[in-house]
Formats: sequence, structure tokens, C-alpha cells
Amino acid sequence: MKKQLTISEMSAYAGVSRRTLIYYDQIDLFKPHSIGANGYRYYGFEQCLELDVILMLRSLDMPLQDIRQFLKNRNPEYTQKELVERRGEVRDKIAALQELERTFDRYIQRYEKVQEADFETFTIAHHKAEAFIVSEEIAGDDPESAYQVYARFYPLVDYKDAFSGYPIGFLSAGTTLEDQTFHASPYRALILIPQDRLHLYPEKLIITRPAGTYVSGFVSEGEEQIAAFTHRIRAFLKEKQLKIDGDVWELLWQDEVFTTQKDLQIFEVMVPVKPE
Repeated sequence: MKKQLTISEMSAYAGVSRRTLIYYDQIDLFKPHSIGANGYRYYGFEQCLELDVILMLRSLDMPLQDIRQFLKNRNPEYTQKELVERRGEVRDKIAALQELERTFDRYIQRYEKVQEADFETFTIAHHKAEAFIVSEEIAGDDPESAYQVYARFYPLVDYKDAFSGYPIGFLSAGTTLEDQTFHASPYRALILIPQDRLHLYPEKLIITRPAGTYVSGFVSEGEEQIAAFTHRIRAFLKEKQLKIDGDVWELLWQDEVFTTQKDLQIFEVMVPVKPE
């Protein structure tokens, strides 16, 4: 019965290159059982398990020097301690990957929402309260003001929240729809924040969109589209005998992640209402 493997057979078994096995030999990490008169490396079957351990630790990005130290110091207590520590690292990576998956899911759901959006129809629905972090006020017709406010605002936002897949938004006074100055009046930037992350921010940065009845509609960026949207929503409110009952909330569902063209950005405008 054959009791040794050639370097090619060990390479095939482990799914690593011959070059890798030669390198492991050269740095005294994983040496062959013997070297034949022809210079060929031969490995014992029992070495397969040792190579499995090395490759498992390498998959955790453990440096080769640390792996060598681990192999030299192996005993039950030391091995248990190292495995518990490495398991913790694996769990941290899994948690990070799961959060990344949820971020991708949110971006995909945003795309699907935009694909289903009806730009000609307004809806009346009850919406639950949601929390946002909010910037200082930005002058609607002053790009320099916007730049300065954003330069102060975004450093306060945790990276996980700024690029979480949740939509960013804007907040402006309800009077901007009534006097037709929408998107030309002062506004504040918003970022939706899950409840379990609100504790990371000071209260002065947090604002809540109240639960209540909202008229919602979609509009793409562009002066003509916004002007037409403003006219239509005012007519809709008049028809339904509703009046604006608070600030106007906008969520940017299609943003720079999806398109480089600003006029293809798509907002959902949410207007709190009550009967006249």
C-alpha cells in the first residue's frame, strides 16, 4: 500500500500550487517527509491533517510566522486558546459580511421601488415614525452654503450609516409647497438611522418624522419636473380637501450609486396632511 504522496498529489489534495508547497518547505513551515535521490519531495499521508490546519489558519489571514509558532507550541490548552480566539475573529467577519449583505439588499430594494414608482399618481397612507440625523440649515440657492454645511455634517456620520443602503433625504418647510418655492428654499440634509444605532449620536443631531398620514409622490430632479410636480400636488391636496400639516420630507431613492446623471435622480416627496 502506498504510504507517501508526491508533491503533485499533495498539491491536488490540498488545492494549492506546487510552488506554495515548495515555499512552505523553504521557510520551514511544512516540510516533506522525505526527499528522494532524484530531488523529488514526498509527503506522508499523516501530513495531510497538518496541512489542513495550516490552510485553515491561512484562510483566517493568520501570518505564516504565527502559524509556524502555533504548530511548534501545539498542546491541548494552547490549541484551545488559539481556536477560541480565531473563532471570535471568524464570527466578527461573518457579522461584517452579513451587514454588508443587508446593505446590498437595501440598495436592491431601492432599485426595485424606483422601477415600480408611478410618477403620475399620489398616494395617501399612514407612515410610521422614523428617525434621522439632520444637518444644519442649507440655503437653497447657495451652493457655497451647501458645501460648507456638508463638510461639517458628514464627518459626524458613522461610515456604516452614510453608506448603509438607507436613502438620504432632505427636509424643508411645508410652506415651500404652498408658495411654490420648493427646492429653492432653505432645507436640511437627512440620513435615515435605525433605532439600534441612534445611541451613537447626540440628541441635537436626531430628528423624527412623526407617524401620521402623508401624501406621497415621486419626482425626478430637474427644474421643469419639480415645477410640474409642485403644481400637481397642490391641485391634488385641494381636490382631496387636505392641508399641509408640517414639514416636507424627501427621500432620495435613486442617487449617485445608481446613476452619474443628476437629472435621473429620483425623490419620493412625503407631505404630512390633515383635513381642511
